[in-house]
Amino acid sequence: MVKTDADLFNQGLDIKQRDMEVSHRLMQHFGFEHYVVFGAGKPAILERINAIFRSFYRPQDLASGGHIGVFMCRDIFARIGIPVIFGSPKLDPFRYVELTPAQCLTIQQEPQELAIFMDQFTDVADIQYGISDLKRAFHGLELVGRFIGLSRLQLHAAAAILTGGYDFRGAVQCALLATELSLKAGAAGQGLTEPQIKTQFGHNLKALVDALNVAWPAFDADRVRRVITQQPSYVPNRYSAEQPARRVVGHTVMGAQYIASEVVRQLSDTHVRRAFNPPFSRHYPA
Repeated sequence: MVKTDADLFNQGLDIKQRDMEVSHRLMQHFGFEHYVVFGAGKPAILERINAIFRSFYRPQDLASGGHIGVFMCRDIFARIGIPVIFGSPKLDPFRYVELTPAQCLTIQQEPQELAIFMDQFTDVADIQYGISDLKRAFHGLELVGRFIGLSRLQLHAAAAILTGGYDFRGAVQCALLATELSLKAGAAGQGLTEPQIKTQFGHNLKALVDALNVAWPAFDADRVRRVITQQPSYVPNRYSAEQPARRVVGHTVMGAQYIASEVVRQLSDTHVRRAFNPPFSRHYPA
């Protein structure tokens, strides 16, 4: 397995490609031309090959690239990892958050914490599934896809910083950029070009929200405005030695996740909250 993996690496295949190709080449080496890859009938030797390959790499090395976000429980940061899912499986939110069993149990016994977690989980999930399922009117607009994709990238960075044991204040700029990029993706959805967005709005987030409020009646502009008001100002923050405290940073990042998800919900038909039974109303951000 190690030799085959090294050969494929030297040929330029990345880890995601090698994950399948290593097992395929080894099965051919052992004389298997036709075999079941998943489910009932999968050969025991293929199970062994897969197990050996996965023992050589960490789970994050083989992750399928789903969106990650963050949930702040009291003053600790837990990573939310949204899976790539096909079909209509049962989705247990607590399976996809890096909380200890004791923390999960405590949150489920505290209605306010549970409400915040469910709001953040569904927001992060809407970003994951909505970006890949834009409405036809927006699907062909390159600027929409680029800006919302860059916003998602900044949210990835913010979540990685908060949950990776680094200086948590490094997540602030990522969150502020994610907020601005997601709102500008909404402006691009109205047909504005990049120069027009820059000239008309600059870093004026409230003007962007006003414009989206006119274009999208379902856009929760009042809540978005409240979140923006509580965020640090982007330009002064870049040069300031004084940075927000830990919980303020957490709320800044989670607020950015909310704003990006609210834009994505307008750009797509995705609304993960509606899939839960019984339904629940939004509590966070207040």
